[in-house]
Amino acid sequence: MFQINHTIQNTTLPILLLLCCFAFFQSCIPHEKLLNFQDGTENGPIKSQYIQEVQKIVIMTDDILAVTVSTFDTTMARIFNKRISASADGSFIGQGYLVDADGNIEFPVVGKIYLKGMTREEAKDTVRNKLLDYLRNPIVDVRFLNLHVSIFGEVNRPGIFTFPDERFTLLEAITQAGDLTTFADRANIMVIREKEKVRDFGIVDLTSSRAFESPYFYLQQNDAIYIKPLKERARAIEDPWSKIISGAGVFVAVATLIITFTR
Repeated sequence: MFQINHTIQNTTLPILLLLCCFAFFQSCIPHEKLLNFQDGTENGPIKSQYIQEVQKIVIMTDDILAVTVSTFDTTMARIFNKRISASADGSFIGQGYLVDADGNIEFPVVGKIYLKGMTREEAKDTVRNKLLDYLRNPIVDVRFLNLHVSIFGEVNRPGIFTFPDERFTLLEAITQAGDLTTFADRANIMVIREKEKVRDFGIVDLTSSRAFESPYFYLQQNDAIYIKPLKERARAIEDPWSKIISGAGVFVAVATLIITFTR
């Protein structure tokens, strides 16, 4: 009888161990799904890339602009300047000038100035030319006050994030959101962009260095970034204790196997 039980133990325990190991590794995420820019990890360094010119952000309806006017006549300049201050994150705080539905801002003394579709440099020249009738050699600066993107899905801190500069990348947005979670699908980062009543959907693959060549790598105002979950996320939600149980099962099976063969 002892020999039969011993034989059963010898055949059952290895099978139990294999099943527990299989269950444990099924719940794990493969290492390659956690890496960014994989073409430079095992196949040597990534080749140098030509940095493409960043597409300049253009002024759109509902943008809020800070317009600063400088001139020798400080009294006259004060009429055109609204109070603007810099915040801790480098963005600007103040009333600014709202771009209305027709693409205009309402500027003191001058009246309506059409700026929609212009870059910052073009807007500066337009406002300056309008002021030449009132000021001598005015210096004009135009900045965006409400540049922001939203990021949600598999990040540690989803939310809306402002950026002070026109050159703002997908990597910077992810960094501000506390980085990707373990369950983030790095190969399918979705960027939702709206322009002129058209909504575009772009996919960026962060597992490849070609992500830098995507037109969606450099972000535009009001972009929404959705980080899709891996399939492993659904399994973790359905059975959150699976890793603990399977890991404990492996430990118990190994311990039992050691005790059996050391008797």
